[in-house]
Amino acid sequence: MERLLMVGLLAVGVAAGETNAQERPVAAAFDLVGTVTDPDGRPLVGAFVALERSEWGSLTGANGRFVISRVSRGEVSLTAELIGYAKLEWTGTAAQGTEVRLVLEPEPILLEGLTIVADRFESRRRAVATSVRWFDRTALATSPQDNALDFLSARGGLHHVSCRGVWSSECFVVRGRVTAPSVWVDEAPLIGGLDFLRTIPPHELYMVEVYGSGRHIRAYTNRYMERAAERPVFPLPIF
Repeated sequence: MERLLMVGLLAVGVAAGETNAQERPVAAAFDLVGTVTDPDGRPLVGAFVALERSEWGSLTGANGRFVISRVSRGEVSLTAELIGYAKLEWTGTAAQGTEVRLVLEPEPILLEGLTIVADRFESRRRAVATSVRWFDRTALATSPQDNALDFLSARGGLHHVSCRGVWSSECFVVRGRVTAPSVWVDEAPLIGGLDFLRTIPPHELYMVEVYGSGRHIRAYTNRYMERAAERPVFPLPIF
């Protein structure tokens, strides 16, 4: 009789524990929304905002807004980075319906260097005796395409096909002919250049230049441009 009573009490205890566990509220994940601006309130495009100790991150769009999914309510830590601005580390309380405003401080010397380098690239584009199209960081950072090769197809009108090219296994169709373009990345020729562009997200590039309707491609990473801005370089001539 005592044994049956103990078993009954244990069963009631387990059932009560399960009921309490079901009744305890579970913190629901939500989308954390915010903006990244400069000190004057101007939205910054292409800033990367990441949730610390997580794989989640987001790029700011044309209005400087970002959205990070699956954030739990409570204290969170974010980092925000953009070339030309000091990295920001922010900690605060996250709650659904509350927007976060992040302000990045500019690095004037680096921004000035970027302007100088950009002007030199512009001078080179004007000097070549062929058609030139170029895409800046804003176009690349706000692109919905997964990789730079698809970006060039969508924005540059360059249809790529598989081929046995000297430079890569991908070619462009230029004026009805399959053409294997030469591809330079960060001012260096790259074997397998179009294959490389297939592996890199557009937002990791600062600028892409397309010469001769797709016969020659020049791509520049954010990392290269940051180094070039610190010690302004003279772009190599296009032959």
